[in-house]
Order: sequence, then structure tokens, then C-alpha cells
Amino acid sequence: MMKRTFRWLRGGVGVLAWLVVSCGAAVGPRPGSSTAVPSTDLVPGPFVTGVWNPEDLIRVPNTPWVLVSAMKSERAPGALLAVDVRYPTESLSLWPRPAPSAAPGDSAPVFAPHGIDVRPIGDGKFELLVVDHGGGEFIDRFSLEARGDDAPVIRFVGRVVLPAGTSANGVAATADGGFVMTSMFDPRDSDFVAKFAAARPTGSVWRWSEAAGWTELPTPRLSGANGIIVTRDGKHVVVAEWAGRRLWRIPLASDATDRPRSVAVPFLPDNLRWTHAGDLLLAGQTTAPEELFGCEPERCPKGFVVARVDADILSMTPILRGDDASAAKSGFLAATGAIQVGETIWVGSFMGKSLGCYEPRTPVERTAALQPTRCFRPAR
Repeated sequence: MMKRTFRWLRGGVGVLAWLVVSCGAAVGPRPGSSTAVPSTDLVPGPFVTGVWNPEDLIRVPNTPWVLVSAMKSERAPGALLAVDVRYPTESLSLWPRPAPSAAPGDSAPVFAPHGIDVRPIGDGKFELLVVDHGGGEFIDRFSLEARGDDAPVIRFVGRVVLPAGTSANGVAATADGGFVMTSMFDPRDSDFVAKFAAARPTGSVWRWSEAAGWTELPTPRLSGANGIIVTRDGKHVVVAEWAGRRLWRIPLASDATDRPRSVAVPFLPDNLRWTHAGDLLLAGQTTAPEELFGCEPERCPKGFVVARVDADILSMTPILRGDDASAAKSGFLAATGAIQVGETIWVGSFMGKSLGCYEPRTPVERTAALQPTRCFRPAR
């Protein structure tokens, strides 16, 4: 997940037309996965509107809702938004709620969300975890209820203060009721951008539980630890080392026979999300770390990649690619995350006012699990 530093990157929308690549790259997909992530060429559909700075996004399981972390900027507030995948032309603002009354001079706490994750509890109830940079460094904990067609309802439960010298980027729920988070850099280190440029270590991976509190995982320190996700069996995390351009698979328990391993990535890897078939979607930018920090929107590098990743062996297949040369035709740039919505792929960015939506060039048969087949098209 991209993090804006020194000053919030100014709002506004760069332009980027999407170039599309087939899934048939040098590294092939896992058997059986092509029906869940389109194996035909993907083509752009209408954008999902009504959002801003949609840095991270996640589908709430078994509901029509996508949650969006709208990153705070100089021109826009930080917020948690909800988009109905059936009618994605507007969003609901879930948090922060407007104060019912405020005395003159009172100021509401700043809300600056970053990475998010959802933990299913049952019966339409979830725990929502949010990295929050507003007024400090925290993991905010919310209860979330989403049943049927009813709008999601969230309630603030509490927050966990981060360890000194950390700045969280991604967060992911663990099976024991706790969570893991990536610390991208030490906010006390004024030289961290130069370290990013040189791919030198700046951060690490941390685990939190009610019983033990914070524990730093005994793994190599990373250059720009970014997106994180827990494997289906709960035994490992997959971590994107953004500035180091690597993807890691790291055990959560100490085991001399199961050591961290990584592969090189030909772009700056950002957020990670599961597909229906059990692969991962990984989005990232095709530029240098120092080019993104502090850039003006109209001058920010625009190139990006979305790839499908086998979480076990870390093999990778690009499915979307955008470059700077096609910037005149679209209002989207610098992807930070991607999710599967039916057969379509929704893509977020740390700036702008929309989510990209991509669909298979040739629709495949609809199933209940794979709707919608196409991106939403407004009625004429």
C-alpha cells in the first residue's frame, strides 16, 4: 500500500489508459484457477465512481459490499466507504460519522485510514481492522454488520497502539483473534526514502494478540514492508516488500525446517487479495519508490501491474498492465490493490476518484459465485 509522506499528496486525478495483457504469461496459472480469474484478455469497463483515493479495498464475504479505505489527502478527508457491487455508481460513507454536536473550537480527531482487513465472525457479523495514521499510529478495531441488502453498519470498538518506531501499512487477521501488520519504515528515520531508493531495510512484520501483545516476527528486515495476507491454513503470511521488489512467504511459527523464502518481483508490489480459486491478486507500480513519494498528481508515475500469484510457490502471472504512454485516455493511475468481483477485476489507487473495472473480452457462463459477468453500465 502506498503511503504518502512529508505532506499528503495533493488530490486530483492523473490520467492513464489501461493496457491489457493476456493471462498467458511465461509463468502459467495453477490448474483449475482459470474459471475464477478470467483467462481471456481483459478489457476496461466503466469505472466504479463515488470514491476517492481508494488505496485499499476488500470484498465483505457473502455480501454485495466492497469496503474501500479512502486515503486522506490535502484535498479530501480520510474515510471508510462501502460500495454495492450491483449499483457501483455511488458509495456509502461508513466512518467517520459526523459529530451530532460540537462546541465552537472543537476539532474532531483526524482519521487517516490505510490498510484494512475483515474477519468473519458469523451471522452477518465481522471484525473490521483498519490501519490509522490519524493523530498517531494505531490499528483501529470496528464491529461490522452486513446482512442481505441492508447497508453495512460499523461501530468503533477500540484501538491498539503500534510499537514505537513503526508505521503500519498492511494489516491481516489471524486465526487466534489477533492480527499481523507490516511496518513500512521507522517514522523517526528522516533517511527512509533514500533507503527505499537503495532497497535497504526499513521495516518488518509484527504480530499482535490479546495474550502476548506485540511481537516482531524473527524474519529478515524488509525495505518498505507493504501488503500482507494470511494463508488459508493460517500458518504463513505472504508479504509484499515494496521498495525491495520482492514477495515473501513467511511462517508464523518458528520452525527450522520452514524458513522465510522470497522471489523477485519486476515492479513495486503493494496490496494482496484472494481470488475465488485460492490464488492471490497482487497490484503494484512500475516506477522507483522515490518517484512516488511527494509527487504532484499530474506528475506522478502512472504505470502499474496486476498479477495473479500462487500463494504456495509464489509463481506470478500478469493479467493487467498500464503504462505512462497511454495516459491521455483515462482517469486512473498507479494501482495499489485489486479484488475479484464475479468475473471482473476491480482496481484501486492511492489517488483519484474511481476504481478501475476490467472484464473478460469474451464472457464466460454466469454462476451465482461469479456475478457480475460484466462491469456495471449505467442505464441510458
